[in-house]
Amino acid sequence: MKKYYQKKIKLLKIKRNLRFLRRTVNSALFPIKFENKKIENLHTFISQYDKSSEHWQIDGLLSDFIDLIKVFNKEDIQYFFKNIELWDSYHLVIIADKLLDNNVKSSVNFDFGFVYCKIFCLYEKLDSYFLVDNIEIAVKMYNSKLNLNLIVDLTAKIHLLFQNKQITKQQFDYNLSFINKLQNELQKPR
Repeated sequence: MKKYYQKKIKLLKIKRNLRFLRRTVNSALFPIKFENKKIENLHTFISQYDKSSEHWQIDGLLSDFIDLIKVFNKEDIQYFFKNIELWDSYHLVIIADKLLDNNVKSSVNFDFGFVYCKIFCLYEKLDSYFLVDNIEIAVKMYNSKLNLNLIVDLTAKIHLLFQNKQITKQQFDYNLSFINKLQNELQKPR
């Protein structure tokens, strides 16, 4: 049985590498063009500086990132999610990670906690497990008001990750408890 899973893991790694190679070739031969200039600028920026993203500083690339996203509005975000399949998954992780930076939070007005949760839900089927631990942080940081559809999507994604043994029982229980609190707050009369 162990050999079976080792072979399956190797096949998954090969598939992932082939997918990465295909994306690299496609992006070199057919660069992605967005109809929204703000999203295009963000994509160009993230693609250009993705290798050094761990070292972005407030007096450098992090400030440039903030300048790009602080002018986003609802239509830009809708366009971003409408075309999310064009983004490299690593770039989505960089965006999600940077949204959790306090400097970003203090510089923007848009609810990027909502954006973080939506990236988590739409991110590749099972690879989003490493984003799960920051859902609560993102929601509380931006004082996000999640709608019922996103709460249902979060719940479904948490269940999927747990069923596929991508997260622990403790992570599963904790996140479901948090999502239930969000749902209860949504149902309170105003």
